[in-house]
Amino acid sequence: MTVAALSEPRSPVTSKLEIGSYNGATTLVDLDKLLAGRLLIQGSSGAGKSHTLRRLVEEAFEFVTTMIVDPEGEFGNLAAHIGATTLRASELAADGLTAAASRARQHRLPLHLDLTDLAPDERIVKAAAFFAGLLGCPRAYWSNTVLVAIDEAHLLAPHLAASARDAETRRLGVATLTDLCSRGRKRGIASVIATQRLAKLSGSVTSELHNALVGLTVFDRDLVRAADLLGFSGDRATELRRLAPGEFYGIGPALSVMPRLTKIGPTVTAHLGATPELVGPADATQDESRSLLDLDALRETGASARPALAGQRGGRMLDSFLMDPAAGAAMKIVESLRKIAPNATTASNLVEHLRLEQDAVDRALDLLGAVGAVDTMPRGDARIARLSAKLRLRAAEAPVVGLA
Repeated sequence: MTVAALSEPRSPVTSKLEIGSYNGATTLVDLDKLLAGRLLIQGSSGAGKSHTLRRLVEEAFEFVTTMIVDPEGEFGNLAAHIGATTLRASELAADGLTAAASRARQHRLPLHLDLTDLAPDERIVKAAAFFAGLLGCPRAYWSNTVLVAIDEAHLLAPHLAASARDAETRRLGVATLTDLCSRGRKRGIASVIATQRLAKLSGSVTSELHNALVGLTVFDRDLVRAADLLGFSGDRATELRRLAPGEFYGIGPALSVMPRLTKIGPTVTAHLGATPELVGPADATQDESRSLLDLDALRETGASARPALAGQRGGRMLDSFLMDPAAGAAMKIVESLRKIAPNATTASNLVEHLRLEQDAVDRALDLLGAVGAVDTMPRGDARIARLSAKLRLRAAEAPVVGLA
């Protein structure tokens, strides 16, 4: 396709997309009204939430630039089907994701943001950076409308933080996703938010979504919020517990004035996140199991290999760390890993890069593992190491390069 061809956006023949039917009546989604009001897709595990998101993207991608935000890596084949470029967040710095999102809007390029292989806090930070790029693109490109399909949104904007340490990251995720929904309309962004649990998704996000597709709902807390979205009374709310997979009630300006039941239609691409079939355990003796697990080798790493550090915190742990003979090599390793974060490397590469003996590198990795500074493996030819999740988050702006 030439640059000249890219300058001519395709206009849809109709702004209404067919997503399913029920009792002979077709269910349509009005793209223009979806842009104005956004969409929530909610359903418990097995309800067909991801299938519904997939169907909507397959119907819409020819008429609007589409972005897929994929926390669990389930939409790679859909990305290939719609011609979207995959951005692997684990390989890109946060500011790189911001720039890529902004440039994609400028040139009307579909994207697939793959957030797998990231710790929960990293996933929120990287997604927030991507959303900032979509919102922050220059005003001249706001007319380049974009559909942003976000799966498992409760992982990116949780209702509650897992701990006090995670609270700041949670606030970042909630604020950015809420901003995407609330300010997106004037900036040409139509957000489609999918979640398994309404109770786990921040209420400030759901309050910005004026259209909803609600499927099978099991838990009481989710049932109350879902029934409220649909305007169902207490007695009718129990219907949501009896919905079959793929059945959803739709309501909102882009769907229906009153709650309307629909069976989501088939998709071209297959769902990659299906529950695996049951597989029995291996027929192995206890001795064979111990050999396969290599339990003896596992005892070499961690705090047990450094009794002086076991149970210590704060200043005492720091003192013990600094007085350890392996501390010098350990600091060199941290600096090397920081430059390639969030990637990992092997112990043999560290030996070559730092010009240290293998035993010195192994002792330094044991020390770093004991204080939680690196994620590493038992000693051996295949030993790998990378910065721990908390340090990778601080190094998120570092460019991804190889050891030189």
